Amino acid sequence: MSQTFDKKLSQLRLQHKIFSLLFEDNGVSSHFDYHVNIMSDDETIKLNLLTYNKRHDEYMLFHTVKGSSSLNCLEKMLEYIKEHQNSTRQNSYTIKWSKKNEPGEYKSYFIAKSEDDAILKFLHEKNEEDYEFTCTLNPVS
Repeated sequence: MSQTFDKKLSQLRLQHKIFSLLFEDNGVSSHFDYHVNIMSDDETIKLNLLTYNKRHDEYMLFHTVKGSSSLNCLEKMLEYIKEHQNSTRQNSYTIKWSKKNEPGEYKSYFIAKSEDDAILKFLHEKNEEDYEFTCTLNPVS
């Protein structure tokens, strides 16, 4: 078996593991948005992990990591997910939102360092003017 095949299989396994963890946790699908940074020698790859919820037909940013390869990024992402499942170390936020001129109000939940960080995850690659939303810090149990 070639080394390239081994790396691709490892990448697919890690993506599947991440997909399974998030789907089991809250029923969303995971999508892996890779970007190349040619200006860095150490963090040449950035991975935005996006989640898609068919109920409201929107995607949101779950988390971003940077690394030396796609495998390195996936390993960091998996570590992040495992560290933060059922953890109270970071703040949890609820964003109640709706699209302007469309029926339906939704709630989305984010682990974030601040309210601004949660809103950035919610609005990732979106036009803020298209949404009405409020963000609140969830109480620590």
